[in-house]
Amino acid sequence: AAPAEGAKLADLGLTVGPAEDGSGLVVTGVEDGSKAADNGIAVGDRILSVNAAEVSDPKTAEKAVAEAEKSGRKAVLLQVGRGDQSRFVALPLG
Repeated sequence: AAPAEGAKLADLGLTVGPAEDGSGLVVTGVEDGSKAADNGIAVGDRILSVNAAEVSDPKTAEKAVAEAEKSGRKAVLLQVGRGDQSRFVALPLG
């Protein structure tokens, strides 16, 4: 069996893609009943940063989530933008 790669955005219930303007990631899917859905993240929202690191492509975001899990964090902090507002959302890991 292949070794586990650590936590992924999909584990939090998120599917994302790059934003057209290069600023953050656009949420393209939210799994019903997931940690992301429970915290009010919706399709069309932008993920601007993961654990205070700006993200502009899914690989960078995945790496930040995996590093958070490896370092023993209990949650990952996402900066989520909607319209001209942004807020911070802590999603539990594991």
